[in-house]
Amino acid sequence: MFKKFEDILTKIETAVVCFGLMLLIVTVFAAAVLRFFGIDMSISTDLAQLTFAWVSFIGADLAMRSDRHMGVDMLTAKLPLAVQNGIYLFNYLLILGFLIFAVRYGIDLCIVNAARKYNTLYISYSFATASCPVGCGLMCISAVKHIVQYVRNIVKNDYSSLVKKEGVEA
Repeated sequence: MFKKFEDILTKIETAVVCFGLMLLIVTVFAAAVLRFFGIDMSISTDLAQLTFAWVSFIGADLAMRSDRHMGVDMLTAKLPLAVQNGIYLFNYLLILGFLIFAVRYGIDLCIVNAARKYNTLYISYSFATASCPVGCGLMCISAVKHIVQYVRNIVKNDYSSLVKKEGVEA
């Protein structure tokens, strides 16, 4: 059940990020070309800012869900798999705590910015600030998924999921 939900969520997020990146590239490129000809396209700055916020947070969740975030594991890769699992579990618990904090205060930020408007888009700035609690909420789901996997590894005393994921020999 959760796997099907995760697959659907991944497809939706991928589509949103692809569309957002396309919109971001076209908008910024068009603004640069038009500026060369002396035509002002001031809407591009606000639209690019709005799009970038959403693409960044949703893209971060896509990276987190598939363990594609940048990391340095030169030291931890030399440790036994059980120790690696414990380190990963601890890290994801810290990450989850931070994400819950970001969701909580991101919602407050949306409320504070409700009356603030973009200069050219004539929509509330909360549309941009909502990317933080929404994206961090999605990342909370991904973090919990990883935490469950690491706890499951401890309970079963089976760390083979780390070998496949990290390429570490047992």
